Amino acid sequence: MKKVIPAVIVFVAIAAVAFLYFNKRTVHHVRATELAPADTIFFAHFPDLRRTAERWPKTALAQIGAEPDVKAFLAKPRANAPQMKLWDQKLAQLEHVEPGEAFVAVTSIEGNSPRFIGGFSFAGRKADVDALLAESRAELKQNWPSGKSDITMQGRTEIETFTYQDTTIGEAFCEDWYLVSNDMELLRRTIDAAGHGLGEKGLGQSDLFRKSTARLPADGEVVLFAQVGSISDRIISLLVAAGQAPDPKQTADLKKIQAIAAGTKFEDALMHDTLFILSPGNAPEAPLAQNALALSDANTFLTYSTGLPASIDMNDTSLGVFRAMVPGFLGFESALTAKGLKLGDFGKAFGPEFGTLLGWAPGAAQPSTLLSMDVRNSATAKSFVEAFTTGLGGAAWGHEEKDGVTLFQSPPAEGLIAFTPTIALTDHFAVIGFSQPDVLAGLAQLKNGKSAIASSPAFAQAAKAVGPPTSGFGYIDLKTLVERSYGTLRPFIAMSLAFSPDSAKYIDAGKLPSTESISKHLSPAVYSQSVSADGTLIESVGPLTFNQVVGVALGGAVVAAFPMIENAVSGGLKLDPSSLQLTPPASVPPQNQPPNTPSEPAPADPAAQPEKPAPAPSPAPQL
Repeated sequence: MKKVIPAVIVFVAIAAVAFLYFNKRTVHHVRATELAPADTIFFAHFPDLRRTAERWPKTALAQIGAEPDVKAFLAKPRANAPQMKLWDQKLAQLEHVEPGEAFVAVTSIEGNSPRFIGGFSFAGRKADVDALLAESRAELKQNWPSGKSDITMQGRTEIETFTYQDTTIGEAFCEDWYLVSNDMELLRRTIDAAGHGLGEKGLGQSDLFRKSTARLPADGEVVLFAQVGSISDRIISLLVAAGQAPDPKQTADLKKIQAIAAGTKFEDALMHDTLFILSPGNAPEAPLAQNALALSDANTFLTYSTGLPASIDMNDTSLGVFRAMVPGFLGFESALTAKGLKLGDFGKAFGPEFGTLLGWAPGAAQPSTLLSMDVRNSATAKSFVEAFTTGLGGAAWGHEEKDGVTLFQSPPAEGLIAFTPTIALTDHFAVIGFSQPDVLAGLAQLKNGKSAIASSPAFAQAAKAVGPPTSGFGYIDLKTLVERSYGTLRPFIAMSLAFSPDSAKYIDAGKLPSTESISKHLSPAVYSQSVSADGTLIESVGPLTFNQVVGVALGGAVVAAFPMIENAVSGGLKLDPSSLQLTPPASVPPQNQPPNTPSEPAPADPAAQPEKPAPAPSPAPQL
């Protein structure tokens, strides 16, 4: 019995120490929103990195990455690419650190230097954090070899500083936080608050922060917040100093914005992006009708609808840019003037909505595109279209009316990608396409009176994931997009990689993932934008959100165009103006000469080929 009592005492002591230790770790942890000051102008916050790491494997992107042929494709770059090796090394170090939450708060901008405080909480050892940061610290000292390192104290917390000229970077381990800042006074205040928070002086208690972030999904992966007032004043003052003072209406609209909040949350296989612009005093908008959906068919995989302004006000500076940069704009303006109209009358002719539809039939080499605008006044709309088709110059457009449809058709463009811009005008719609068959198919679907895409279950389910739109709505079937685009381009990608010696070091062209491995994890993505009295709410939900798809598409376009850009730069940016024209240059016939009458022949050129006459316009749709 006497031997048991000391063992019990030891056990109780260990339990008490463990309780106090874990109680300190959980109960007394201060959130980042309690450490950042209320006057923070920009705040980036990862609320729970452990939770995010647990949710990530359920996302569609992670499931695609876990496919055997995708892993086999990535094996070579993982083994040979230095960046991927470094990434894997940092991930392994992060696992040892066991990070909790992380943040960066910018409190002021003095000149070109922002003042910030940032850091992350951790449950691992301090030695593991030092190992994670060792490379960054070494690079800092290597870039500024004349800098000076020092150690100072704030209470019982040690601050390690590195000073170069007028810049000082301070680091500190306080409670369960690693903190870093280039403002020593801010760092000291944060250290003092690490045990209990800033209270009412913290960002989390700010009305502006709470109102802005209230529209974001709870328990998200990342939160971004910006107070726009001070930033707007700075932007306006810089523009005025540069002699480019913004329009008074634009200034008023900019100053009305108080804050912007954005966030992302993983919801099983989907991602949910939210952005809210806090600007009280907005006039609420009516729900978006999405009239363009009436033109969709079974092959439509993307649609986007947005509101059109009732009037267009452009100052002389903006008009000057259009006149200088847009070919044919001067002729368009002149043709409008001849009809007693101006550009500002556009809203009287068209609206309230503009729509875009992309379709891709199985086996087709490329997608079809339709643009549509609602018609407010058919007579004014017809005058605008006539001014557009006659004022641009070049060969004359065909023009035919039948069964209430006016069809305007451009002569076919010659070149690698042939297209024939076509405009169909009815009493309710203006439909624009790059080929007459596409436009006629859209009109036939409109006459049918049933929207193929809006009646699909996938569309209905996706639309429920976001709020009702008032100023913008988009839908994209990612599975169809990947099946059509990647399935079509995969052989060409493999061929180009096979003939690229540099790529062969990191990519095995013979192991490109199959189309099905990617597409089977994809579902539609949806986008919604709405305006209320408090501000503007933008939401997007999908395996990749609408914003991410646009970013990837733009990035892909830049990568694809990089060789051409590189050649142009190395060649001195010698640009042939004729390469920017959509149609070959054509002489303008005299006013009293019929459009199809040939003009004076050019001097003989043995190498020149005779120009083919433009075909007659196709008949108008039978509606």
